[in-house]
Amino acid sequence: MLLINPKLYYMLTNHPVPETETHPTSALLPGQFAHVAAEQLNKMSRFFRRNRHLLTCEQCGHREKYNIGQPLLDYSLVDRSKLVTQEMTVMDKVQFPFYFRCVHCNGAGEWKWSDRLEKSVYLGALGNTENPDDPSIPLNGESRLFDDYKPKWATSGEDYMLDLIQKDRSNADLWYKLGNLYYKSHRADLAAAVLEKAVELNPWHTEALYTLAQLLDTIDLKASHFYFHQVLLTVGSNKEMDIYMLRDVAAHSLWELESIYMESEESLPLFPSAQEAEGIADSPLHDFLTLTDEEKISFLNGSDVNAKTLESFYPLAEMFLTEQKEELSSKDQTFHHILDRATAEQKKENLEEYKRIRSAGMKLNADIFSYLIEQNGPQTMREISRFLNISFDKEDTFDQDVMTDFAIYEYDWDGQTPVQRYNQNHTESEERQQILEAANKAWSSLFYVKNASNIDGTVLLEDLIHGEEVEIIDNHFSATVDSDELLLYTRILPFSAFNITSGISFLFSKKDASYLLKQWEKQAEKREQDTVSPHCFKVFYRLYQNSDLGLPLDFQTTK
Repeated sequence: MLLINPKLYYMLTNHPVPETETHPTSALLPGQFAHVAAEQLNKMSRFFRRNRHLLTCEQCGHREKYNIGQPLLDYSLVDRSKLVTQEMTVMDKVQFPFYFRCVHCNGAGEWKWSDRLEKSVYLGALGNTENPDDPSIPLNGESRLFDDYKPKWATSGEDYMLDLIQKDRSNADLWYKLGNLYYKSHRADLAAAVLEKAVELNPWHTEALYTLAQLLDTIDLKASHFYFHQVLLTVGSNKEMDIYMLRDVAAHSLWELESIYMESEESLPLFPSAQEAEGIADSPLHDFLTLTDEEKISFLNGSDVNAKTLESFYPLAEMFLTEQKEELSSKDQTFHHILDRATAEQKKENLEEYKRIRSAGMKLNADIFSYLIEQNGPQTMREISRFLNISFDKEDTFDQDVMTDFAIYEYDWDGQTPVQRYNQNHTESEERQQILEAANKAWSSLFYVKNASNIDGTVLLEDLIHGEEVEIIDNHFSATVDSDELLLYTRILPFSAFNITSGISFLFSKKDASYLLKQWEKQAEKREQDTVSPHCFKVFYRLYQNSDLGLPLDFQTTK
């Protein structure tokens, strides 16, 4: 019996519950979907595990068994030593987010616990239980409403929200938040009625549309399809949600629509029509929606959506964000994969080629290094360690990599670099020969990091020494760099279609640009042209080691 709060009925209908209804149920609820949701409720997924206990209603005194779900407890609030000495209790800190009402009086929120429930919660809080899978052991967490109110029972949260709605009954956002509470407390019937009310008050409420679409996914495919379309048509005008969350909502909606399209045997279109989107002023979106169904599906088949990850739907999702997509950082933007498919496809091919070259290059570098040591003797590394002022026996991996990079690209081996000497005396495969040619043309400089693209693996650099822009592929750096206030001293290897680095970089703050450039100029003024590069490498390595200048290479820390 799916009992309802009489106050909810009044708020939805402006009428009190009929006197004949002593135990009002969701059968009384208005709207198109509440009744269907009630019929299918037991088939829908739950947010919390099934967990039945005997409880006594303190309003009528009747004792009955109820499904209370798995309780929640913020374990950071629990002092186990005080629990043992009974100086504190967890009973006032546990929350029950599953919705239920007394089957005898329809009361809610005032219950006397059974001894079994109290014991399970107590032992769970102590971490002392023989059955760790007992659903009565509280999950570590808490339930908060939008204003941080923490209801002990789901029905307490309902009463709190209904009191707020009573003061502002036309507030679609409050209705949505109540619907979300119902949905998570496994009362999709109540959620459906309330979310329909939110959408009635504000047809552009993206979150209400999105939650309603998800709710209907397993009970009314056609209705779910309609509301997911409405989500896509409203995300571009939503100014309230975080832009990244908004993109995720659009991407997940597209993912669900693609599944609905397949499940309906292509009878329910994946995208809204151009006519449905005519009120949205965005040319790229309209250009895409005016394509034939075959052209749209062809686009999907040629994109990464078949990877079945949320991120694979980002380019399409950003198109529906319209001008709001510009609020995404340049690193995270992906919509150019739709606006310029040819360039995007080339960048995708470049990224795959980069991965192959990077792997082959690591092996080639090891071969060049071994060749240098074999031919020139083990004293080579001692010379390099003295020049760079690095202890030869130092075990730091980064310092060892610095010495190896210097040995391969900068070490003066009788007027040649080891790369040049190796290339002169070895016949290699086409791929390794390409890497050697790029290594021969390599140059190092100080660069300003202008922007990056996570999806393309690219980073746009401005060469502060030579005054030109250089785009490199660096899969790791492009995914982790999160600041436009960075300088990078690195070595560029130019290939025909793209550039990469040698693998060693020194990171600095943009605010130190003037000082760093002066250090470069000093070396350029007092060195012969062919010795500037190794001495600059040495200087910038030392500057990087300076704790006041060098930044850590875990780029997430450089916000």
